[in-house]
Amino acid sequence: MGKTSWGVLGLLFACWVQGAPTLTVVTDVWPPFRMLAQDDEFHGLDIDILHQLQARSGIALTLKRVPWGRALKQMQTGQADLMIGLAHTRERAAFIDYLQPPYYQCRPAFYGKAAAVAPLKTYADLRGREIGYVLNSAYFAPFDDDSQLDKHGVPTEDQLLRMVERGHLSLMIGTDCQVDYALSQRNDAGLMKADYRPPHPVVLYLGMSKHSPHHALGPVLAQALQAMVESGEVATLAKPYQP
Repeated sequence: MGKTSWGVLGLLFACWVQGAPTLTVVTDVWPPFRMLAQDDEFHGLDIDILHQLQARSGIALTLKRVPWGRALKQMQTGQADLMIGLAHTRERAAFIDYLQPPYYQCRPAFYGKAAAVAPLKTYADLRGREIGYVLNSAYFAPFDDDSQLDKHGVPTEDQLLRMVERGHLSLMIGTDCQVDYALSQRNDAGLMKADYRPPHPVVLYLGMSKHSPHHALGPVLAQALQAMVESGEVATLAKPYQP
C-alpha cells in the first residue's frame, strides 16, 4: 500500500475515533444527473455516484436541494461541503477544490427549431441571434464571457427548453448529455441540435468547498472517485441514462 493510501486510511481512522461527520452536498435538478421522483427524492446518475462514493469511502453524505446560484454561494462561505456536476471555472476555483479525476464529460451544443439551427455552422453565426442560457452555468470559452452576443439567462434548463419550444427564444445552449436526454423523453416541438459544435467538452467534477470544516476528507473522497472512474463503474452507472 502506497503513502497516499496510508494517509487516506489515517484520515478515516481519525474520523471514526472522533465520530464520523455527515457532509452536505448541495445541488439542484439537472436531468439525467439529478432528478426528482414523485416523493421528492433525488435519483439519477450523480445520485448513483454519490451512493457508491458513500459506500466506498465510509463518509456519510446528505443531499440538500438548493438553487444552483445559491449553492455556489454556500460553497463560497463553507455552509456547504460538496457540489457535484461542476464545470471548472477560474472564479469557482478560488473557493472550490475540484477533486480529481473528473468523472464525466458532455459537449456544449445549440438547440432550436429547424429554421433557427440550420444557419449555424460556425461560432460567428451566433452574432445577432438571441441565445438562451442557464444562469451561473459554464459552457465554453469564448461564449461564457462574450458580451457581444445577445444572451438571455434563465434559472433552469427546464424553463429554457419551454421558452424555445414556445418560440420566446429561437436558440438555446445546453450540454448534450442533458438536453439530448430531455428531448428523448419529450420533443413535441421538434427541437434540433445545430451542426456547429464547440470544440471543447464540459468536464464534470465533484467539488469540495475550501472553507468546509471537513475539507481534510477531500483526499478520501477523491481516492474513492478515482477507483470508480478507473474501474469503469461510473461508465456502467451512466449507461441507463444515455439516450
